Amino acid sequence: MRPSVLADGDSWDRYVAAQWWTIDQWISAHRDDPRADEMHDLLVAWRRAHLEYGRRYLGWGVFVLR
Repeated sequence: MRPSVLADGDSWDRYVAAQWWTIDQWISAHRDDPRADEMHDLLVAWRRAHLEYGRRYLGWGVFVLR
């Protein structure tokens, strides 16, 4: 039994990109919402942080403990 499964760079990118896509879809569907500009700014900041820092140093994994 493997005690952990760690993501590689491609799966980490897909995981983060799905979050970006969801936020982008919300912004497109709610352009008149007063929070839309704030969400757009947050999305830009998250993308920049991931590409400049997070992609290199962060990731995710699943650990199975018994």
